[in-house]
Amino acid sequence: MTSGRTRTSPPIPAARPVLLNWRDGTHFRKDAPCVLCGHSTPLRSHAGEAVHKVCAETWNADHPERVLEGRFVSDPEPRSRTKGTGDHA
Repeated sequence: MTSGRTRTSPPIPAARPVLLNWRDGTHFRKDAPCVLCGHSTPLRSHAGEAVHKVCAETWNADHPERVLEGRFVSDPEPRSRTKGTGDHA
């Protein structure tokens, strides 16, 4: 007995964007149009492109094969100021 419904596969979810760390003040400048959406933004990529952080994260998720080119990357992790393992016991 069949229910009359066809069996379909669940939709493939889009890649989850990897969140970029752009805390350094060098990412902020005078407003300019985002190279991806065209709306005004004070943010800049490491290459100096005007781009919203969320637009850059979405672009990276939509273009996984191009992420290694380094167009939109995170700031380097700051070096720890403490010596040892980081335990505060």
